[in-house]
Amino acid sequence: MTSRSKDLPPHPAEPDMILLALFQSRLRERSLYLGEEIRAQRSRLSAHAQRAMMDDKKPDDGGATLARIERAEQALAAVRQAQARMGNGRYGLCDECQEPIGWDELLEAPEQTVCRSCSQFGELDVLSQTGS
Repeated sequence: MTSRSKDLPPHPAEPDMILLALFQSRLRERSLYLGEEIRAQRSRLSAHAQRAMMDDKKPDDGGATLARIERAEQALAAVRQAQARMGNGRYGLCDECQEPIGWDELLEAPEQTVCRSCSQFGELDVLSQTGS
């Protein structure tokens, strides 16, 4: 006689493991997107410079494109750091207070490194230093 309980796993998958898999997937997707964005912007910058040379014009510095590349590279670095934290068991812990970052906060931005409380505290510190 076989019972249904023998066919089921002894414990359901922990929500934390499911959410970690979700965050890992979101980080991977974000990494791929940012990598493609960087390649596209670099290509755009290169094409713009080539057109300027063909038209015997002085190429502009492409400041807006360079700024987009820089922002995307910074975001990609944050994603890679989050992936590294995931690999060493530090993912989801606040860098400031060492407490877990809320799952809802990580769903908003899976690469973040500080919890909402510490982030708000840091903002208050900046405001008090500027005299606002």
